[in-house]
Amino acid sequence: MNEKKSLDDVAVKMSLRLRTVADMLRGDGAHKCTADVGCDHGYVSIYLVQNKISESAIAMDVRKGPLAMAESNIREYSLEKDIQTRLSDGLTELHEDEADSLVIAGMGGKLMISILEKKDLVGLGIKTAVLQPQSDICLFREYLRDKGFAIIDERIILDEGKYYFPIKVSPGDGVSGSFSELEKAIALFTGICDPDMALKACNLYGEHNILRRDPLLKDFLLHGREVDESILKGLDEREHSERYLDVKNSLDIISAVLALFD
Repeated sequence: MNEKKSLDDVAVKMSLRLRTVADMLRGDGAHKCTADVGCDHGYVSIYLVQNKISESAIAMDVRKGPLAMAESNIREYSLEKDIQTRLSDGLTELHEDEADSLVIAGMGGKLMISILEKKDLVGLGIKTAVLQPQSDICLFREYLRDKGFAIIDERIILDEGKYYFPIKVSPGDGVSGSFSELEKAIALFTGICDPDMALKACNLYGEHNILRRDPLLKDFLLHGREVDESILKGLDEREHSERYLDVKNSLDIISAVLALFD
């Protein structure tokens, strides 16, 4: 199997979501080593090394079954010297200065927060991370901001009918990095909504996606508006006051972001 064929082969086996997550590590020069947490089949690690996005990788998973599958795939691509596997609950078995970049994708936002809470990424030597939570995205972005992570890039992906929001961050660099983009995005909402609602919109959808006026974000918002409007019709404002207010607030935020596309 020549290198070009193997590159194409592993890319075909990966979802658009995972290819995008891996490709978001480009642009920083070749990373020394990427820790791939929750590696599953190991394709992200293989893709990173074969595409020279990272010189090496550590494929980590808490479950023995997926780790064995990753080991088998790594052998298939003859990358045993470049990718090691490691049984690990999150980042617990990653040691200082072993990796300079990190990928965590496909987990719930609260689980990812718990993983990040157990290890100091700056102390580990992680300079760049791509994080893709499956749920609680607003809560997850709030956590990143509170912990001083710089959000340096974001994407919105539509893969097999589902939308995903991967986030590229620099740990511990929030003061110098992400807030300028956040401030630019909030400024766009002047005259549309108050700063608190603008910040909530950025936490829900990502300031980079908003600044780009990403067409996929517009599609996502239009779908969300339809869903919320349908829910609102089935609620009695007095009988379900709390739920009614939540959905109404969601619609107000969606309307504010959609106004930027006009």
